[in-house]
Amino acid sequence: MDILTHIVSGVAASTVVAALSKSKVIPLNRIFAVGALGGAFPDIDAITLWSKFDAIIGEGFGLTHTGKEIYFGKFWYSHHAFFHSIAAAVLAGFLFGSLVYLYRWILLQQRKESFGYFFKTNLSVFLAFVLGCMAHIAGDLITPASEWGGVRLFFPHAAYIGGWGKIWWWNNYDIFLIISAGALLNIILLSLVVKNYRRIRMMALLIAAMVFFGVWRQVTTRTTDYAYTGDTGKFQQLEQKSKEEQQRILGEKLYKKMEKFDGWLKFNF
Repeated sequence: MDILTHIVSGVAASTVVAALSKSKVIPLNRIFAVGALGGAFPDIDAITLWSKFDAIIGEGFGLTHTGKEIYFGKFWYSHHAFFHSIAAAVLAGFLFGSLVYLYRWILLQQRKESFGYFFKTNLSVFLAFVLGCMAHIAGDLITPASEWGGVRLFFPHAAYIGGWGKIWWWNNYDIFLIISAGALLNIILLSLVVKNYRRIRMMALLIAAMVFFGVWRQVTTRTTDYAYTGDTGKFQQLEQKSKEEQQRILGEKLYKKMEKFDGWLKFNF
């Protein structure tokens, strides 16, 4: 799935965390920002496709494989491997929180709170990051198996899960719009309502459920099977099919607007 939808799904997950959180001292924008960061994080393993990876990182660490070989390989640090696992989401969230604590302790001289107390009072931020990562991984489960055969969800277990090919790698404008709408509704809800937190939680969960079932419906009613393993010779045909399907779902006018937006971006969407 494309990185923009991943980020938005991370924000959507963080809005639910914010609604369920009992903390009233953590700014909402901080929780949303961390959720977005979590939504993008698993694709840090795509750094191996960086044009200067081989010259800088590969040579610096004496790697015997090129960045492209690593990306499409089955090394623990390949794409869809460790960084697309539950273990990585939890560990990265813990390390991120630890770095923030050290920054506050060393540079800001805020040494009154213990490490445990810091994590307890910022638990919603930690959860926003972890659930943002999990939302990203969930989005990748339904993409094609390709070279990996899914994602290594339960690392260090060697099994790869998913790769169902229910959707194409990108051009999933309908899914993006549904998730974006849900995230926006919850952000507005959290920003405007300052009392009756129980009602906020119920409404936020209801919106999240509607987003989930909306996305699931769109995924399960695709008319094209995008599943393939290894390297497919039908990449361009499947790419075109995904665009035709979006035009059918959204209608010509909305599709044209999303296509224009897609063309404006500098990455696959």
